[in-house]
Amino acid sequence: MKRGLGLILLQIGVALFLLVSGLNGLLKSSAGDLAPVIEFLNGLFKSSSVVTIMIITLSICEIVGGLFLLMEIFTTDLRITDMILFILIILWIVNIVLVDFIAAIGGGTVFGSVSSVLRYLSVLSSHLMVLGALILVAKKFN
Repeated sequence: MKRGLGLILLQIGVALFLLVSGLNGLLKSSAGDLAPVIEFLNGLFKSSSVVTIMIITLSICEIVGGLFLLMEIFTTDLRITDMILFILIILWIVNIVLVDFIAAIGGGTVFGSVSSVLRYLSVLSSHLMVLGALILVAKKFN
């Protein structure tokens, strides 16, 4: 399938984002940009071994997704990339629901001041941009 320059640049950007996030997750033991989900689940499970397994799994999933996205630029469409992107889209939606809605709004500190609302909207918009980019790259729109 022929892809436009904008989609190729978006695919490179998402791939690099996933690679860096996954590597940061492994190096810092934080699951990269999905760290808020880990913190939320850590409060639920209260088990460091479960959290460590989740951090490693999510970080490796991000790295593999980034690598396959980069490989797909130079090869034909790979079926496994679609499955990995589907998993990452689901994880990113869970991230948005848990971090941006349940934890942020449920905590009651979001609407305390104008600066906290602006900070919240900034984080929410960046999370929505990543989700939109994942969806566009997964659907391969021209």
